[in-house]
Amino acid sequence: MTPNIDQDFAARWNAMDKATRRQIRRLIRIGRSQENTMDARLAVQFAEFQQTRPWFRYFWLWLIPVFLGGFYAGLHIHPIVIGIVAGLAANAVLVHWNFTRVAKVNASLLSQ
Repeated sequence: MTPNIDQDFAARWNAMDKATRRQIRRLIRIGRSQENTMDARLAVQFAEFQQTRPWFRYFWLWLIPVFLGGFYAGLHIHPIVIGIVAGLAANAVLVHWNFTRVAKVNASLLSQ
């Protein structure tokens, strides 16, 4: 299956300044709404674009083996490593979940 990539979105996204792109990405990752309607539209398009990427589509296929490998290594190294691995896995799950709910979080801005 070949993902359908919107070339117009990629051009608009790359034309934006770096600070604005970073802010939009960070607000998506932490699950907060954007500051204005234009950023909300771009955030939804960015999340849809990212959901077509292989790292997102195969999330559970790579997260579980990496987590189990890190947990196993942590058992042999130190208990703090187990906590770090668990925290990183929890953060990855939270970011994955927030990417799927961008439109819902920004619904009030998108309806304006």
